[in-house]
Amino acid sequence: MVAKKYRITLTEEQLRVVQKCTEQYFRLLLGQPTDFADEIAFSGAKVNDGSPEWKKDFDLRIQRRDAVYEIMNAVFKIAYGNGWGVPNEKTKDCMIAECIWDAIRTARGLNHWGHPLQIGGEPIPEIEEVFE
Repeated sequence: MVAKKYRITLTEEQLRVVQKCTEQYFRLLLGQPTDFADEIAFSGAKVNDGSPEWKKDFDLRIQRRDAVYEIMNAVFKIAYGNGWGVPNEKTKDCMIAECIWDAIRTARGLNHWGHPLQIGGEPIPEIEEVFE
């Protein structure tokens, strides 16, 4: 049986969102909730204008982020049952998501190695820049 392949055409903004999604997914599977807690706490945050209102909003978001992180960390400790809150090994889905994330970072020029790493047993996604 031949595996199906898909080509998805995305805008730069869509690709950025897919990159964030795959990173959040594999980090959650690894028991690393810090980025996720930041993302949800600071979503829609005001731009720093140095005002007292901005400082108050920022401080509140920090408190929310820390609370979310503590709760998620406790959930991971319960879920993984090992007291550390991290899995004993990566799942296949985790490795595939990490490989996709790394390929996107490479295509966007954000990977300091210059090439994606083969992770998860699936081929590295080909992400081509299209010139029309």
